[in-house]
Amino acid sequence: MTDPARRPWSRTVTAQDAALALAVTVPDVFFYATPLAPEVNGRDQLLLTAFALPEVVALTFRRRWPTAVFAVVWAAAVGAALLSLDSDFGFTPFFGLLIALYSVARLGARPVALTALVLTGLPVALGIWDPIATGAVRPDRQTALVISGIAFYLPITAVAWGAGRWIRSAAVAAERDRRELALARRAVRNERVQIARELHDIVANAVAVIVMRADTARSTAPTDPGRLAATLGDIEELGRNAMAELRRMLRLLRTADVPVADGAGRRGLADLGLLLDDARRAGILIDLEVHGHPARLDDSVDLTAYRLVQEAVTNIIKHSGPGSHAAVRIRWSEVLALEVVDDGAGRRPEAPRELSTGHGLLGLAERIALFGGELTASPYLSGFRVTATLPLSPPPATAG
Repeated sequence: MTDPARRPWSRTVTAQDAALALAVTVPDVFFYATPLAPEVNGRDQLLLTAFALPEVVALTFRRRWPTAVFAVVWAAAVGAALLSLDSDFGFTPFFGLLIALYSVARLGARPVALTALVLTGLPVALGIWDPIATGAVRPDRQTALVISGIAFYLPITAVAWGAGRWIRSAAVAAERDRRELALARRAVRNERVQIARELHDIVANAVAVIVMRADTARSTAPTDPGRLAATLGDIEELGRNAMAELRRMLRLLRTADVPVADGAGRRGLADLGLLLDDARRAGILIDLEVHGHPARLDDSVDLTAYRLVQEAVTNIIKHSGPGSHAAVRIRWSEVLALEVVDDGAGRRPEAPRELSTGHGLLGLAERIALFGGELTASPYLSGFRVTATLPLSPPPATAG
């Protein structure tokens, strides 16, 4: 179905082509024939109209059906030339054929354009031969007529065909450049999304935990100086780890030929112990449950699984706070199933708004969808639950 927004443009182009058809056919009639000469009878005028009218109608639709238009115009030109050889009709049109040849060279495939170029030679030859066959030229002038005819028809035919092919090549190259630019922009956009995810996972989560630990240190400092020292040590370690990952990320960004996902923090489920220890030091009572036989994961899937647990645990620290009970459950089967659930029973009923970027779960959903997995995050009893399923290896398109 035609796009309604394009219909006015289509009507304008058709009107332009109709005007061009008239502008070409009228010179064809008056240059290659003498419709108003006294010796031209009514029959010849009707024949002239019968050959000129199809040319006008066909050229009006030259952009829509270039090959069919060339066939109609070519047939009219050949028919008129053959009739002129057998009678005193005298009409060998060519200008309309030039426009049809240009159109099929511009819009048609190369084999079709080459065929049209070869076929154009027939009406050209008939047009050159017509004055010789009808005796309009003396024998001693026939050779000069053939040479002058070739010198006239050959260049303008070659120019019309060559211009069509050149413009087609330029249009194809421009379209290819537009596609490549669109692909480059899409690649840059995807890379920026990956960078945003990694920065969130590396910086935002670490900073959120550091702020929580600092808040705990401030509240316990007057009553428990020993715990204050341990808390400050945890904060220092969290900061060092975040800086190490950030340095690795920055080195990666300076390596233009390596995708972000290929080296942005080689973390995996094997590193969950350190992550959960940080949560426990923040006052979260958290357990790890593993069911089934662990399978070897692709690095990208392993990192995605780790980031999911990291984001869910960080949200527990921010939104539930110390005293919450939580569990991380990993189930191995045909797919990897992950669940992080808490009871919301901590001593922090409302997390500071500035600690949330609003992109954590969104980034997780994008990561998991990239591998064909599913993510669910919703309130659960008095707490919150995050579940996800991941294939044990990424699909080929993602791996590529």
